[in-house]
Amino acid sequence: MRVLVVGDVALDVLVAPAAAPVPGADVAARIRTRPGGAGANTAAWLAHLGRGAGVAVTLAARVGADPAGRAAAADLAAAGVTAHLTVDPEAATCTVVALLGPPAPAPSSGAGRRLDGRLVDSGDRTLLSDRGAAARLAVDDLPDVAGFDHLHLSGYVLLDASSRQAGRIALAAARAAGLSTSVDPQAAPALAAPERAAAFLDDVQGVDLLLPNADELRALGGPASVLQRVRAVAVSAGAAGARWVDPAVRCAVAAPTVEVVDATGAGDAFDAGVLVARLSGAAPADALAAGCAAGAAAVGRLGARP
Repeated sequence: MRVLVVGDVALDVLVAPAAAPVPGADVAARIRTRPGGAGANTAAWLAHLGRGAGVAVTLAARVGADPAGRAAAADLAAAGVTAHLTVDPEAATCTVVALLGPPAPAPSSGAGRRLDGRLVDSGDRTLLSDRGAAARLAVDDLPDVAGFDHLHLSGYVLLDASSRQAGRIALAAARAAGLSTSVDPQAAPALAAPERAAAFLDDVQGVDLLLPNADELRALGGPASVLQRVRAVAVSAGAAGARWVDPAVRCAVAAPTVEVVDATGAGDAFDAGVLVARLSGAAPADALAAGCAAGAAAVGRLGARP
């Protein structure tokens, strides 16, 4: 089974402040860098989870002519992903600063999310993104889809106006070649305006599986609206688990109980778990369970990749 992921590569800068930042102050923080990017994260988790299932993964993305861009191919190779990267001579590699809240104890402990005067809720993160080269993904950056079995598209490609055409062409080429397709919308705030949500639904017309979180599904008008455009929906809801909706099947599963160390990339891991299971012939409920298990593994460690 050969999977093509079209998306982004990023450098993640993970910042865990020791206290709430104060204007003009120098606040101690734990700061680490990790390879990231929604598309690259999903590709890495697909390779990790699909190793025993014969899943081969290629990532198509655009990076800058900088140290992060040069490191991307090696990072992906180490993760078992074939990198199809275009180097942008002008724009920098996408960089994301993730402000991390303190770890959130597992729900069974009775402790819930809390702000405690911090910028970020416990167990959550706030992202500051410079899309850079990723926003300039072009049609010429895409590989021939011949020989692949499935295309997974990061929704950021469609949400960035400058890369939207590449995303639309990738989906059209995949459908014409008989590939199955999946899309993760990625960003509920970008879909908040009704015209943006409508345009996104137009872009994903005919997709086999949409993988939104609960906020993204709400922004897109809910299951009934989305199922007029796509064949099935797998909705992730963090600690609340996940559910599957298509014209014939509706089911839900619970999420494992885990302490949340870093929520960055949890949705990307969920996508990979669901896709590896479905591409291996699993039923929807089993695919959801695999996705939740992958998401739980992702949040229990620092960084967005396995």
